[in-house]
Amino acid sequence: MFSRVQLQMNNIKFLVIKWFSAIAMFGLYYLLILSILYVEKSMILLPIGPAGRHLYCLTYCMVFVIILYFLEAFRIGERRILDLIFGFFMSSLVINFVMTILSLIFTTLQIRQLFGLFVFEILAESIIGFCWIMFCHRIYERYQFCREAIFIYGSRENESEYTRINNTINKFFRINRSLHYEIGLDSIFQEIQSSAVVFLGDIPVDIRNPLIKFCMSKKIECYSIPKISDIYIQNARVMQLHDKLLLRYPQLGITGGKWFAKRVTDIVISSLMIAVFSPIMLAITIAIKLDDGGPVFYYQDRVTQDGKPFKMQKFRSMRTDAEKDGMTMTTKDDDRVTKVGRIIRNIHFDELPQLLNILRGDMSLVGPRPERREFIEEYSQKIPEFSERLKVKGGLTGYAQIYGRYNSEPEDKIKYDLYYIYHYSYWLDIKILILTIRILFQKENTEGFEKERMEAMKRKKRGK
Repeated sequence: MFSRVQLQMNNIKFLVIKWFSAIAMFGLYYLLILSILYVEKSMILLPIGPAGRHLYCLTYCMVFVIILYFLEAFRIGERRILDLIFGFFMSSLVINFVMTILSLIFTTLQIRQLFGLFVFEILAESIIGFCWIMFCHRIYERYQFCREAIFIYGSRENESEYTRINNTINKFFRINRSLHYEIGLDSIFQEIQSSAVVFLGDIPVDIRNPLIKFCMSKKIECYSIPKISDIYIQNARVMQLHDKLLLRYPQLGITGGKWFAKRVTDIVISSLMIAVFSPIMLAITIAIKLDDGGPVFYYQDRVTQDGKPFKMQKFRSMRTDAEKDGMTMTTKDDDRVTKVGRIIRNIHFDELPQLLNILRGDMSLVGPRPERREFIEEYSQKIPEFSERLKVKGGLTGYAQIYGRYNSEPEDKIKYDLYYIYHYSYWLDIKILILTIRILFQKENTEGFEKERMEAMKRKKRGK
């Protein structure tokens, strides 16, 4: 096991290599754009000299960096490689689209020529970005593989399964030892004092807080699974009351100008999406009719802001008699799913009619996913904060859909939803909308209802 000093030196080495290589990468981008400008200089309508071309390239690279940061493309080790590649591709697509529009105005280049340059720049920038990602990822793994952690777990956690999953997907550290919190604080302090990394699972606050203080005092790197109350504290505003430090906790919900801007965005974007996807929606409508002649749409009872009920609209993807014996869990190879349904479910196109729900005001583009009233009542008994997600409208996509999974536990979902509500901003909505594209083809986001959700409904019905 490496010492804490060695691990800190490894972190510094990685960051130095990462950012120096990033500077080199943007040097290549700079030269790429500069060379294109020199090729186009006879076709530019504005009088731009050498200094102007360099200023243009510098501005281009700075805006590119901002978009890459916004789409989390620099977060090596924190995001999957495919997510990082997506960030580079989308950033290149956005900035080159804007620059192509400007070129239509300020150059004599034809649309065909501009399209060729547009494709070339996206491919070139994406390939350079891909090489940088793979290089940094290799360096990251080289310096991070030695980070061995002690896992302090709680009674609700399956230690062996949690360790297996963590060591498969977690690039921050590897669990090499586990301790149950019930062995007592004194025993845990003795065990972790020489450790470089400590991972705190779902353990009681009166055990967790002293452990965090101990780790901070001993300069031990510490990770923990947050409680819901941590989400509240994280967004608190720091104030002063005479000589006292004061924390003010904001109220839930999206109010005033934010609500108005969000609603206008919902109307504009949903209208545009309906126009753009109308040929696809028409094709799906015809395909469903030709497949079995049944109804095109399927309506589900859901609740949105303030518990208001509404009918959530989807393209029907299952047989018309799919629920003749009551609601049952959808499995991977469920024979109730139609041929057309299997295709549109895998790429989330069965959700497209919900754009009409957004236009009507039942839903928003971004927000917690609408749930059945039975699920909300069931989960609220175990997690009182679960009903707080009804402070905002349900969304077509959301923070939990980007960073969680379809079958995440309710307690994990509510943490994501509350984080979104408490940290809401207009730009967060835009970011979630862009990042939603990357999850459309991820397998874990197209799985059927999890068993616990179905059991919740069955228990509710038995209670009646």
